[in-house]
This record gives sequence, structure tokens and C-alpha cells, in this order.
Amino acid sequence: MDNTNDTRRIALSMAELILLFVTSFLTGCATVETRSTAPTADVLTTCRMLYQEVDAAIDDSGVRDYGTSPVQNFPYLRTTRLLASFRGELTTQENWTEWTKHMADLDAESRALELRNLPTSVNDRRNNALVEELNRCRERLLAADLAQPERRAMLRDAARVPDDYVTWWQVLGLYPIAAPFVSTRISAWHTETRNSFATPLAELPVAGELVHWASSSSAPLAVTQVGEILHRSLNPLGIPLPTKIDLDRLFNTFAPVWEVDVMDNNDRIGMVHLNNGPVVDMARPTLYRKVSHTRFGNQVLLQLNYIVWFPARPGNDIYAGQLDGLNWRVTLGPNGEPWLYDVIHNCGCYHEFFPSHHLRLRDDLPTSYFEPPLLPQPAPKQQPLVLRIAPGTHFIQRIYHDASPPKLLSTVQPMAWEEYDTLRSLPTADGYRSLFGRYGLIVGTERTERFLLWPMGIRSPGAMRQWGRHATAFVGRRHFDDAFLIESLFIKMP
Repeated sequence: MDNTNDTRRIALSMAELILLFVTSFLTGCATVETRSTAPTADVLTTCRMLYQEVDAAIDDSGVRDYGTSPVQNFPYLRTTRLLASFRGELTTQENWTEWTKHMADLDAESRALELRNLPTSVNDRRNNALVEELNRCRERLLAADLAQPERRAMLRDAARVPDDYVTWWQVLGLYPIAAPFVSTRISAWHTETRNSFATPLAELPVAGELVHWASSSSAPLAVTQVGEILHRSLNPLGIPLPTKIDLDRLFNTFAPVWEVDVMDNNDRIGMVHLNNGPVVDMARPTLYRKVSHTRFGNQVLLQLNYIVWFPARPGNDIYAGQLDGLNWRVTLGPNGEPWLYDVIHNCGCYHEFFPSHHLRLRDDLPTSYFEPPLLPQPAPKQQPLVLRIAPGTHFIQRIYHDASPPKLLSTVQPMAWEEYDTLRSLPTADGYRSLFGRYGLIVGTERTERFLLWPMGIRSPGAMRQWGRHATAFVGRRHFDDAFLIESLFIKMP
């Protein structure tokens, strides 16, 4: 018998049995609660058991979503590095309410996707009823926990995100000895990159054909309009949360043009779907978008992430493999001007920063066991920006402003918009499945470099991974979604 099919049947049976058992709680929970308007101890116990059983089904079936982090001992909440950064700053009830609401919303979103991704034949009606009951239980448990000072203290301490480095790998791999050798290779790559950026744009080699991709967009917003959107969208924690309509306008305003030197189909941007593994449909060029935030001083700044996927990084070196992609990020200052642009490959590798005149690199950065940030060029001052991308490696070679957008747009290939979070639950022949597996890694995108770089403590270096799981430094520790990343590297200019 085929081992893969056999394993899938076992997982299917387990998921069905557990979900059937879990849904038996629904009637019992409702019956208990009708006796009183307030949740009783029995109701709360039933709710906790419900979460335990659902978590068991999710973990046994391998469909855990790793984009956010579960809060230990509070299974109805999940957090991020941004939300965790507020743990010590909750001085009012309004702060507590807003903070816990965000974490509750994250769990509701993740859990609904996980339930949809379960390999089970339980019908949608039962699954929807389970989601609704979990939502009711979340409200009950949260209200009960917030009413108890000791539980509040536990929650404040538990709302943490573990980093994405495996310390015992570093110990076993003799990190203090290995890291200087890795630093030498990183320094060489930094030098190669600076040399590439120092080459005049017209002299950059073209190995294939320069192809432009851009999203269709409406008229861009003025800086003052962007600033107004950011100001009116602040929540009680000071986090800018624009409406969907305003987000559409913001993403359109700062969307880059992707100028790719296309040698073969591996350099063509496409849409990701699952067909016995990840596949990029080049007939449907797609720009994925995601909102994030960072903290700088006493302000929270909005970040716009623009993500593209290529079929592969071709070649015979240790960095080649299936699937490749880029995440271009725009960090907006409170007045509406971009303060910083940065980019990573979707493995978390090759992090580059392009600061505006608002920021400069700190003078007090560490000098040992620290990967210095790469700043190949200052950020252009005008929109739209064009990202020149090399063939094969998909390295950024230049960032520039095109002074004649009508001429450029006459040759551009259109891109569709898609929310990045759709990748967390993609349709398959037998249901739904996340693009991302355990630890947020995309199965099948492993690189040979992992056998050399594992002593740095990063799981499967070079493999594509989920947003929120990007460790971006081989020497030292750094995360793409660190709430204080920019503040730790840059200072604000007067």
C-alpha cells in the first residue's frame, strides 16, 4: 500500500473522529448556558475542552497555521511581534480591550482557515457551526480571564513570539567558530551588490528581455492625503488601521513597477496555486499585498508589503530550487511620506534597505557577531519606483524613478491584485490546503545551502516561508517583522 495515501487516510479518519467528538460539545454548551445569563464554570470548562480538542485535530492533521503565534495557556488568542511589544504598556482598560481584541481576531482568522484546511469530509454546515461556537467560547473565556487580575498578569507574560532561530543547532554547530566564516561570505555579497548598484543603469547587462509588470492603478494620492488617512485611522494603541477602501488607494499609490530581465520562464511573475506541490501560473501575473506595522519612538508606522512569486531560482549551485520570490516593503512616516523601503527574498534572505532622507544608519551598531545592514543606494524621492531585477537570482540591481510613466505603461504587462493571506488556504482537488507547512516553510522549496548554513540556527536556509517567519540575518538574530527593527538600525533625521 502507498505510504502517503495510507498516512492521509489515517489523518482523515482522526480528523473526522475528533471533529465529530468536538461538535458534540455544541449542544451541551448551549444547554448549560440557558440556565444563566452569565457563563458558568461548567460552560467555561466545556469551552476549554472544545479548544483542546480542536487543537488536537489541527495538530494531528498537520494544518497548523504558523503566521501568528498561539498564546500559551490562552488557546483562544494568538499574537504577533508587534502586539507582543505592547505587553508592558497597557495602562488603561481601553488599551487592554484593544490589545486583546486584536489577538482574539488573529485566532479567529487563523482557526477558521485551519478548520477549512482539515483533510476531513465533515460537511460545511457542521464546520460553520463549530467556528461559531468557538467564537462564542472565545468571548466567554476572554471576559472571564480579564476579570481576574492574576490571569491578566499571566496573559501579559505569555503574549510572546519565540524567535525563529534554533539555539541548540548553534551550540551543536559551534556558532562562535562558524559565524566569522559566514560573515566573510556575506561581506563578499555586500561588495558584489554595491558594485552592481554603482554600475550606470544603461550599462547594466541584459541577458534576456526586459519585461515590465505593474498593477493597474488609479491616480496616486498626494502626500497630504496619505497623512490624513494615517491620522484618522489610528486605534487606541496608536496603530494605523485604514479601511479597505483607503488601503486600496494606499497600495495603488506606492505600487512599484517590476522590471525583470527575463531569460526563461523562471523569471516570469505568476500566481501561486497547489497541484501536488506549489506551482506558479505565469499566465496570471499576480501582486500579493499584506499590511504590517513597525514601531519608531512613540509612533506606530504603517507598512505596505508587495510580494511576487517566480517559478524557481534555476541553476546548479547550492542556492537553486523550486519557487522564488520577493517582498518589497514600504514604511510610511506619519506625515504620509515613505521613510524607508526594504526588500527580502521570500526565504528571508538578501535583506536590503533603501532609506529616505528621513533616516540615517545608527552609529552605535554592534561590530562583532552582527550582520550589518546592506544599504545599496538611497531611496528615490518620487513615485512610481521601478525595481530592476536580475535574471535567475532575482537580485535587485537598481531602484529608480521613471520620469515618463506614460511611455513605460504602454509596454507594461498588467498584474492582478491578491491578498497574501489567500495563500494560507488554497483550493486543491480534495479540499483546501495552506501553501505553508510546519514552521511556515513551503515543502519542496528546500535548498542545498541548508546543509552548510544550519549552524547559524535558521531552519532550512533558502527555503521559501510564510510572512512572520522570516529570520533575515545569518550572523546575529534579526526578524523581518520585528516591531523595533527599523528603530534598532536607523535614527530619525531632524
